[in-house]
Amino acid sequence: MIAPSKDLEEQVREIEKMFPGEVVGIRYSLGDDWSGDPGIFFKVLLTDAASRREVIGDFVHRISWALSEIVFRDSPDYYPYVNYRSESEQQKLNDPAWPSLTTS
Repeated sequence: MIAPSKDLEEQVREIEKMFPGEVVGIRYSLGDDWSGDPGIFFKVLLTDAASRREVIGDFVHRISWALSEIVFRDSPDYYPYVNYRSESEQQKLNDPAWPSLTTS
């Protein structure tokens, strides 16, 4: 297995900047998926505005595409997995595995 490129962190931060009114923060981890293949597991914390039913579909498509593009281009041995959570959901659950609500 080849490790993801060293600038993955930088690229993820750039993607956060591409969606300033929609993304609070992105975390990722490396691991194996259910079948034992390598994956990059993204946790995207969304603003409540970006989580609204009428806009979330388009947004999820755009950010999933951006994250997948960097994985397939720079780390082709990995498969991207993307999960989403809203600010209000994270505030209620307070899960430390997700980006902090204070992430800038």
